[in-house]
Amino acid sequence: VHIQRTEGCDHMTCSQCNTNFCYRCGERYRQLRFFGDHTSNLSVFGCKYRYLPERPHLRRLVRGSVCAGKLLIAPLLLVLGLALGAIAVVVGLFGLPIYCLCKKKRKRTRTGMPW
Repeated sequence: VHIQRTEGCDHMTCSQCNTNFCYRCGERYRQLRFFGDHTSNLSVFGCKYRYLPERPHLRRLVRGSVCAGKLLIAPLLLVLGLALGAIAVVVGLFGLPIYCLCKKKRKRTRTGMPW
């Protein structure tokens, strides 16, 4: 299939198979929420003509480092989120009933006192 762009962005769609691809590099558009998409400069899925096109080794190093950093940080954030969730559950199960009992007791003491 012959493709010709007259104007507009680099995002193309094949008329036969409906595949989304980049006009500049010919790669498919891929997207993962945490890792970016084809238009992101620092994404491993990014277009090679969008970020440092004249220095491919540096581009791969930078994008690979960003990806590795995200892969290392993701489990830490998951563990931190689970720990905070567990703390919230413990506080909710034990702290909230104690707070409610103290509040109820304080209310009884205030209403029982003659003014």
